[in-house]
Amino acid sequence: MGIKRYILLSLIYMVALGLYVYSFSAESYALTLLGVSLNLPVALWITLPVLVLVLGSIVHLVFYNFKDFLYKRALKKDFELFQEAAKNRILGEEVTHNYKTDGFKFAGRVLSCMRFDPTLPTSFIEEEVAKACALAVSIENGNYEDMKKYRLAKTNPLVVKNTINRLVVEPKFATEVLKNCKDLQSELCQKAYNALLNFASFNEIKRYDFATDKKAFRRMMERYLDADDSFDMDLKSIEDMLDQCEADRIDYLDLAREIKAKLSPDALIALFEKLYNTKGSVAADAYLYVLYDLQMIDKIREILVNSDRDEFVRFKTVLFLRDNAKSIDIDAFLRV
Repeated sequence: MGIKRYILLSLIYMVALGLYVYSFSAESYALTLLGVSLNLPVALWITLPVLVLVLGSIVHLVFYNFKDFLYKRALKKDFELFQEAAKNRILGEEVTHNYKTDGFKFAGRVLSCMRFDPTLPTSFIEEEVAKACALAVSIENGNYEDMKKYRLAKTNPLVVKNTINRLVVEPKFATEVLKNCKDLQSELCQKAYNALLNFASFNEIKRYDFATDKKAFRRMMERYLDADDSFDMDLKSIEDMLDQCEADRIDYLDLAREIKAKLSPDALIALFEKLYNTKGSVAADAYLYVLYDLQMIDKIREILVNSDRDEFVRFKTVLFLRDNAKSIDIDAFLRV
């Protein structure tokens, strides 16, 4: 029952009670208390306790209605906060909202421990939460989305993933990413560096303090050897990168096999002779391969004659087969 209806019915009841009593007795009664005398009709004296009870009950109703109003308002605000927290959690943000009601306090603690799984089917009625869900799913599926309006932290995993997606469709954005790279080993910085390798000049690549691994060296060599690519680097830089990526015997052999189409015979011999003299056995097969490819057999024999018995076994075998008119796929044989 509403307070207004309760007051109205109470007034009707008190009036009816007073009239009923007055119909039996129209006399008055005087009550003296602390020297004060109050003379009122009996009907009014009968009605006064009811009035006190009604006033007390009205105060009681007002108090609990107000308390219920505050609870419902807190519940509404908590629901709005929870929707915002759910949206932020879907977008990978940490949530630290303070709820007023016990139910949402528990739900909030549970939500802070949860992670959104874009592979699971989801359906949200609330528009903003549904949009956040669709955005997160799209990014996890490899698409680049505009997330500026959400103002998420740069370290947010979803933001990082979205930036990586952008590098796929917009490789030159790598320069913007690398400007702000503090942790060179982070996934984002590594992805940006790998994207940079596909379009930047060698001098631009050298500006960034990334250690050259075999994968990076291989990509740069592919561009260097591509006649349609303007990418260029000096031989000294190639030597330095071979050191940085700790190239092994096979790496030197691959380099010799691939770079021979790029360099003149004199430059090719000079490069691998230098590598042989500085790196020793790890570059020996590559140097001998270059000599063999250029048919400088006498030079090879000179090196083999002056070697120990267990050195250059592969090339000693190659020359033995050659001298006995046996054909051999030297590229495949040296890689064994």
